[in-house]
Amino acid sequence: MRRLIPALIIALGVWALAHAASSETGSVTVEHAWARATPKGAPNAAVYLTLVNNGSETDRLISASSPVADNIQFHEERDENGVSKMRALQAIDVAPGAPVVLKPNGLHLMLRIKQQLKEDETFPLTLTFEKAGLIEATVRVGKVGAMDDMRGM
Repeated sequence: MRRLIPALIIALGVWALAHAASSETGSVTVEHAWARATPKGAPNAAVYLTLVNNGSETDRLISASSPVADNIQFHEERDENGVSKMRALQAIDVAPGAPVVLKPNGLHLMLRIKQQLKEDETFPLTLTFEKAGLIEATVRVGKVGAMDDMRGM
């Protein structure tokens, strides 16, 4: 049993490296990842970005993680009869040729943050897709209340 555990760990590591390497040439790309700066002591933040599937099959974003967050959920905000409603999603489908834009007042990643997000800083974000595997992105932090991706930063 003692020999089996290291072998399993090595096998899992090789599998993870293969998945990570395949995401570099995978069909999904992440563009313009950004977040708003947060006030000191704020428990949550949102990340916005664009997902582009250049492949021929629909892929699904199934999880996300970051060292700045304890938890990341997928949320959708909708206006229902003048009332803003938020609902959690289990996954986000990314169809070929139809970019999925996560933006304020729409789809977004909701982070339970461990620290304040400060303007002009960046932080890493790992997205996990069913087919493309792990994709790493860098999130740029803009001003409190920003409404766009600050591409000119």
